[in-house]
Amino acid sequence: MPLLLYTYIATEILAPFFASFLIINAILFLGRLVPLLSVILDFGVNAGDFFRLCAYMLPKLMLFSLPMASMTAVIVAITRMVNDNEIMALKATGIGLLRLLPPVLLIALSTSLLTWFSAVTLIPQGTIAMKTLFLQMAKEKIDKGVQPGQFSEGLAKVVLYIDVVDQQTRQWQGVYVSDLRHGDTPFTIIAKTGSLAAQPENMLISLTLADGTLHRANEKITQTISFDRYQINLPIKAPTELAGTSITEVGKNGLNQRQLLEQAASHGPKSTKGISMLIEYHTRLALPVGCFILTILGLPLTMLARPGHRPLGLPLGLLLFVLYYILFTAGRASAESGHLPVAAGLWLANILTALFTLMLIRQVAKETAPLFLVRLSKPALALLTRWSAGKAGEKR
Repeated sequence: MPLLLYTYIATEILAPFFASFLIINAILFLGRLVPLLSVILDFGVNAGDFFRLCAYMLPKLMLFSLPMASMTAVIVAITRMVNDNEIMALKATGIGLLRLLPPVLLIALSTSLLTWFSAVTLIPQGTIAMKTLFLQMAKEKIDKGVQPGQFSEGLAKVVLYIDVVDQQTRQWQGVYVSDLRHGDTPFTIIAKTGSLAAQPENMLISLTLADGTLHRANEKITQTISFDRYQINLPIKAPTELAGTSITEVGKNGLNQRQLLEQAASHGPKSTKGISMLIEYHTRLALPVGCFILTILGLPLTMLARPGHRPLGLPLGLLLFVLYYILFTAGRASAESGHLPVAAGLWLANILTALFTLMLIRQVAKETAPLFLVRLSKPALALLTRWSAGKAGEKR
């Protein structure tokens, strides 16, 4: 009987979980689509690269979508069972809230582990892969923009001219470069051959020249240097940022947990850079634990409802979910400003939510409800009724 019951409850939770996960990710992705459009238009991103960019962005979104989808799925599934009197029937047979916890715990553990894997593994890998893709697209844009027999001014303060391009190897022949990035001392480079390459490990686009001369002059001195091989790093013209983040800098999102701790130690745990690294480190651990707690919280919230009454689980769940992230954001801000230690600031929301969840489970298991939740249910129901009336008016 328990195994059959647990399988049934887990199955009921999985369907709304996948639906909520897709809907929430679609909403969050739309918020990041606007800055992405400039990259698509300027780089000429094709459909394949566009879907790759979406896949690289997904792990960051999952830090927020997985906890919300997991909590919502528990609330929706158990609410349906309450409305269909299935929970009442289970209680009549002696199965209370504590007996219903195992399948919810399993779902909570699974989603929190998935959130943790996304945070500590997929986010760094996705960030590096996305920056590498941008770099490769920028290299291809430069390569296509340089035409034989024409001066190319598509690069900031760098002018390129080539005689011929080998269509098979894409090697440039007869290369002229005017580098104006050095202020009053411009460089003029003439080389027999040149080739363009992206360096993902350094997030650079480099031009390697062979068999040429470099000419440098200022008001008093003129220099001519012969070289067999010479390499210069080319600037990337706009767009250089995506949603405020440089496309050629990996940053802390591209570092794994060990690298974050190493960076924090090298800069000093009390320094601004060190605190930033430690905040990222604890964020990737705290949010998966928060996913576990919020998912479990959905069960006692839903059990507050009674058959024939408006469900309270969903409005209260969304309200408490928002309150959790307000606490998390406040703790993070306190850690950034130095008012709280980093660990205390980042884990404060989890500690308070866990204590509230344990208290609520104990109260609901005894068939009693906290007085403040009963009072909070009235404005929550009023908001739900107003929202439902607004939707009905729109349909008309």
